[in-house]
Amino acid sequence: MEKVKVNMLNDVFFKALLCDDRHKELTLNFLNSILNRTEEQAFCDLEFLDKEIDPIIDAGKVSILDIRAKMNDNTQVNIEVQIAKPKDMKKRAMFYWAKLYSYQISEGEDYSLLNDVISINLLNFRLFTNHDRCHTACHITDDFDKKTVIKDFEMHFIELPKFKLGDIKRLRKSEKWIALFSNKCTDEELEELL
Repeated sequence: MEKVKVNMLNDVFFKALLCDDRHKELTLNFLNSILNRTEEQAFCDLEFLDKEIDPIIDAGKVSILDIRAKMNDNTQVNIEVQIAKPKDMKKRAMFYWAKLYSYQISEGEDYSLLNDVISINLLNFRLFTNHDRCHTACHITDDFDKKTVIKDFEMHFIELPKFKLGDIKRLRKSEKWIALFSNKCTDEELEELL
């Protein structure tokens, strides 16, 4: 019988792997690896939240996220997988981030109740043409000294076609996750990753 290769970005497979209470440890490992969080910075628990975010106004747009979670420190995380390149991907990612951020408080509540929002976008296409890095991380920084102005905003774009697979045994944790979703691994390399 011929082996069937699973597309790791398949919506059903991806959500079964990373959006299931039975696999919280995998999701935490993925997030901490991609975000390069270690020891005291690492997320240690999460709660999966409703993926549908209603519009703030009646005529607004409903957002349906792939994975939405609240971390142990109340950070909100959105993980999106995009197979085909939509028009205005950067604006779409920003829109989803903004919805998560603004959805945290209601009328009359204090802005101090707003928590960080992190958006991770796994893309099966090239988005940025000005560099060959497969992982682009964005924050709000001062133009002059490059110091963080507000830590609430964090957005990651992982362009899988740009990933260059090297020696599996020498990959960092984040690279192992990217390799898994890149669909560039042989069966033997997948076994080594797992």
